[in-house]
Amino acid sequence: MKNTFKTKNKKKLLLHVCCAPDATTAYIILKDKFNVDFYFYNPNVHPRKEYERRLDATRKLANMWKVKLTEGKYEPEKYFQVVKGYEHLGEMSYRCFLCIRQRLFNTAYFAKRLGYEYFSTSLPTSPKKDFEMVIKSGGEAEQKFGVRFYVEDFKKNEGYPLSVKLSKELNLYRQNYCGCIFSMKEAMKQRERSKKERMEKLQNILRENDISFNIEIDPNEFTVTSDLINRIGFEVLKKLIPLIRPRTLIVEKNIYERYWAGRKNAKFGKFKVKIKILERTFL
Repeated sequence: MKNTFKTKNKKKLLLHVCCAPDATTAYIILKDKFNVDFYFYNPNVHPRKEYERRLDATRKLANMWKVKLTEGKYEPEKYFQVVKGYEHLGEMSYRCFLCIRQRLFNTAYFAKRLGYEYFSTSLPTSPKKDFEMVIKSGGEAEQKFGVRFYVEDFKKNEGYPLSVKLSKELNLYRQNYCGCIFSMKEAMKQRERSKKERMEKLQNILRENDISFNIEIDPNEFTVTSDLINRIGFEVLKKLIPLIRPRTLIVEKNIYERYWAGRKNAKFGKFKVKIKILERTFL
């Protein structure tokens, strides 16, 4: 991406960055309308190591795109005070509204203090955020601090896929849960449920096809050989791979040339996996 040079006729906007991937799309949309600077304030993120990963990714993006970054304090104790009594509620609940509200109030406060006419947030880039919660929180912050709140539903018009694409191209860290300790536990439970359901479906397919086969779920690698395809058939393999979900598919060269010649990835329905050709060594 080319550097964006700020112009005098644009208003200054402080963009609250929840994470670097979401900030990519938000910044691209906002930069044509405002002189945009980043503000990282996320006391909800747990543990501290995760917070530092997200902050480092935001520093990396700001540096690559030549965007000024202001770093807020990491004060998780204030987050826990804000959501006290609502810890048991799930994602998209009132607990999340309070979290968003806290972050946008802090952003509006610093926007006013630092001389910005507007403030916004990258939160709407994520499909897991309630846009109405963001609008309500931002509106309340605007009323309290007197700084204009500007926001768009950044995930619309392929905004979210764009953020995924850019984060991969720029090698930005992408998290697998919202941020707080409660969402982390909820995400872990959801992954365990998904893993159990996939294992049950996988075992059913094996039984239906009279196949005896020990398979690990979510492995780093899964090897596809001619012997395997002769044993279970390619059509059955196509059903199994989206349930197994390996990070890398190791395939014999002849299998690669037959099914995926010239491709870096193999697609099985909506599931896409990186391909690596199996190198055989003969002694």
